[in-house]
Amino acid sequence: MEKFTDLQDFLSNESFIQWVLNGKASEFWDNFLNKHPEKKVLFDEAKNMALRLQEAESSQDLPLNQDKIWNRIESEISILHENPRWNSWVLKIAALVLLVGSFGFWILNQKTEQEKITYSELVKSFETPNPLIEVQNNSNEVKRVYLEDGSTISLKKNSKISYPRHFAKENRTVFLSGEAFFEIAKYPKKPFFVYANEVITKVLGTSFTIRAFDKDENVTVSVKTGRVNVFNQRRINVSDPETNGIILIPNQQAVFNRESSSLSKALVAIPMPIISLESKELIQRFDEVPVSQVLNSLARNYGIKILYNEDILSKCIITTSLKNEPIYDKLDLICQLIGGTYKIVDAQIIIESNGCQ
Repeated sequence: MEKFTDLQDFLSNESFIQWVLNGKASEFWDNFLNKHPEKKVLFDEAKNMALRLQEAESSQDLPLNQDKIWNRIESEISILHENPRWNSWVLKIAALVLLVGSFGFWILNQKTEQEKITYSELVKSFETPNPLIEVQNNSNEVKRVYLEDGSTISLKKNSKISYPRHFAKENRTVFLSGEAFFEIAKYPKKPFFVYANEVITKVLGTSFTIRAFDKDENVTVSVKTGRVNVFNQRRINVSDPETNGIILIPNQQAVFNRESSSLSKALVAIPMPIISLESKELIQRFDEVPVSQVLNSLARNYGIKILYNEDILSKCIITTSLKNEPIYDKLDLICQLIGGTYKIVDAQIIIESNGCQ
């Protein structure tokens, strides 16, 4: 009886291969693990490898040149010919390994392309009793689109939007290719959905911008007012995709990478105040006040969470003015006064400082 101490012992045994692939039940192999439970890991690995080989050989989707594979295997692994125990099945296993290495990148690219969703696919798949209306903007000027619910869409150059003349009772759905700014009328019981490539944006009433060209690497959703939920739709969903979405508030954006299928949250490039530019709260003079008071005011004015160590900064007293300069200029000034730095993590600003002397 063979010892079956390594993978080679199983894969070079014709009886084992026939049992795995052809279902020819053998009392020996059926009872093998009962007698040798310590070999279960090795046994299962050999069985799975044989099954994967059969699947790869039967596939008609991969652009394989079998002659080249066999020639390369036979020329590079000469040891296989010197060992009589390694029969043709071992060569095939080596071919499988080479196949995975040679064509893995091609398979990954095919998978990525299949998961991408285009504007035309979305429009064709939408079921509605009324024909969709499509508006395109091929000019350099922004084109305004007015919907029946009072919502407006500012369509940018080389962009298009499709929407039903009359929305359904349960929701309001539109499809975007390109870039547009949305100002959505509030109907709490009738959510508004924007489908753009692989990303769905759900809102009740707010304003935001979506950029989603079919050829772009990323889809971005940037919020100006209100709150939105952004989530990724896949061709195969086993659970509600909304549960894995990202909630965005003003000055935040979601970025969906179409290659990696990753969805992340960040601050918009230029955060804007969420209060009026003329507000007294926005233009302020601080005289000999704790830096925490300045940071809290800044966070309130922009709706951005600012994190800092209260104990370390408790002795930092500063005098400064906050006017209409960009928020990052204000942060640079504050950090200069307290000898600190800041960084942005998950759409939040983190202040780092060793404290004031």
